[in-house]
Amino acid sequence: MSRPSPRSIPQTVAGMPPAPQLSGNSLPMQALRAQIGRIARCGAPVAIHGESGTGKELAARAIHAQGARASFPFIAVNCGAIPEALMEAEFFGCRPGAYTGALHERQGLFQAAHGGSLLLDEVDDLPLSMQVKLLRVLQEHRVRKLGGSTDEAVDVRILCASQHGLTRGVAAGTFRQDLFYRLNVIELALPPLRERRGDLQVLCEVILARLSPHRVVSLAPPVLAALAAYAFPGNVRELENVLERALAFADGGVIALDGLALPFAAGNVPLRAAPAMPAVSERQQCLPGMAVYGVAPVLPLDVYLRQAERDMIMLALVQARYHRARAARQLGLSVRQLRYRMQKLMIQEAILDERMDDR
Repeated sequence: MSRPSPRSIPQTVAGMPPAPQLSGNSLPMQALRAQIGRIARCGAPVAIHGESGTGKELAARAIHAQGARASFPFIAVNCGAIPEALMEAEFFGCRPGAYTGALHERQGLFQAAHGGSLLLDEVDDLPLSMQVKLLRVLQEHRVRKLGGSTDEAVDVRILCASQHGLTRGVAAGTFRQDLFYRLNVIELALPPLRERRGDLQVLCEVILARLSPHRVVSLAPPVLAALAAYAFPGNVRELENVLERALAFADGGVIALDGLALPFAAGNVPLRAAPAMPAVSERQQCLPGMAVYGVAPVLPLDVYLRQAERDMIMLALVQARYHRARAARQLGLSVRQLRYRMQKLMIQEAILDERMDDR
């Protein structure tokens, strides 16, 4: 399979908003951009790691856009979102009749990214059986469709992303060491938002311009200081979530401090002083748009319920001294249900792991 002509690749549709880019001028971001520029000039595989919400896919897109493959496809796939039974067909394509329901020949992700770059997000979620097949493709630069009998050449630059880096999986025996050496040729670490607080103003401006393109929105003076004091375990993704919620309560295009409703900051809670359960009226007054108890809320019910659920889980964790099993029993949940709700509400477990000993 020869590399397609750049003219055959669809270009950005006129009038469509540009793809989000890494924003910020802090020293960590300046160093990151310089590193991306150097990495883009070569064609070696890159292993990107950083906390959830730091912009790993944006960094991968920047590497692709600044390299020689910029005119060819960039394909991103979340490895943890593909059912194991369908992984081979998704990655390498399939022939008709290869499995039940395969009525037509199908191109895989490697064929779709031919000539360009393929981002394997959460690559450490790949099962070992699929890691073996991926290793063969990286060694041979050829793929065989599921149900096929011949190989076809592919020319793809591999970028991968993970939250904690691949060395943890290698040490735990869940990630093949030989595949690690194929993927981890160049390592790129993304800084969390708490290490680049000087970018908050720029990030807020960029996010608000994207969320409200037809209305000018500004931040009241105390808002930026409140944002800078918060740990943001969910990083830029959580900042966008906070601003989108605050935008709904902005009067006259100004986001006020009482409209932020910043989540309970786990990192700022002392371990020895669990707070007492607040009264119902106090809980209502701490939420934007809520009046005293007995008055109907003036904010969407799902927003109030989500915030109340998050506060209750955080309070249970504090009272249980960050022991997930005890907190789950207190809430009437299983540990698995608690983990799911923490993930859904963006309560970063990494921050809690150091304080919890339920293993």
